[in-house]
Amino acid sequence: MQSLSSKENFFIGVALSNSSNYDSSICVLDRNSNIVFLDKFYFTQDIDYFFETSPYVKDSAICASVAYDNKMLDGKWRIHSKNYKALGDYFKVNKDDWTNRISKRCVETFLKLKQTGNKIIRTDINQLRQAYGLNSHYLSRTSLDCKNLQISLKIKYGFSQMPDNMLPASSLEAILCSMFAMEYVNNIETTQIFEINEVPVLARTMK
Repeated sequence: MQSLSSKENFFIGVALSNSSNYDSSICVLDRNSNIVFLDKFYFTQDIDYFFETSPYVKDSAICASVAYDNKMLDGKWRIHSKNYKALGDYFKVNKDDWTNRISKRCVETFLKLKQTGNKIIRTDINQLRQAYGLNSHYLSRTSLDCKNLQISLKIKYGFSQMPDNMLPASSLEAILCSMFAMEYVNNIETTQIFEINEVPVLARTMK
């Protein structure tokens, strides 16, 4: 276990889905990398409630994954693009924000946490898995992929307190985010990719 130079007592990881149709998860690690909280959430209001009421939020560092917007293109755009027709002035290219790749879910929540003094970053789960040497040979988020990730976290990173039954993919990703939050405040080398509403999106340097 590496020695910690930061003053934070808890490290919160948020694996955020792009809508309430899919589960998000929050994991809290203490300074000894013990999992002290791990749960699923579906609605934004529940995530907000956690950050408003949880005792772990004080003196914590937070890392939330980037949720990508995967909504379907509207029918009018498909018709125009399929026929390779030039778009007239009457057609608004960014109608319904379909060109935005990043979901705006919980951006106000994370900005508020930053403004109240919490150390908060965001990250891309796929890059984080590669940086930790946990990228899989299986299709992402399948049962084989989740089993491989859970066993790897147990053996390689010492999370022996995880149950034998399969955890949800979002819970495993939340553990990764909380690990990154701990490393971030203890000065691991990172690279900023971009920002979402004033919160930096960081990549962990691969070794």
